Amino acid sequence: MGSRIKESPESTFEAYLEVSHPGTHSSKPEVRRQFPEDYTDQETLQTVPKFCFPFSMDSLTVNQVGQNFTFVLTDIESKQRFGFCRLSSGAHTCYCILR
Repeated sequence: MGSRIKESPESTFEAYLEVSHPGTHSSKPEVRRQFPEDYTDQETLQTVPKFCFPFSMDSLTVNQVGQNFTFVLTDIESKQRFGFCRLSSGAHTCYCILR
């Protein structure tokens, strides 16, 4: 059985995403900025915002305390990509590095 982590990565990270959440129940988080700008993995661009905001923005603790968290995306071939997120206190923007 081979490794589930990409072998010999070409770069330090796959993508940097800035994901914003307007803060209303009906709206969904969306990618505001990305690097590289020509990053074209649409499935990832649609999935990552849900991982950046897996909680209600109405929560009092989210507004008072910054959050650092990670997640793992696993594709159909069991290859894993790791996401590292930072949500500052009182912000409606999450910074995410996808590795």
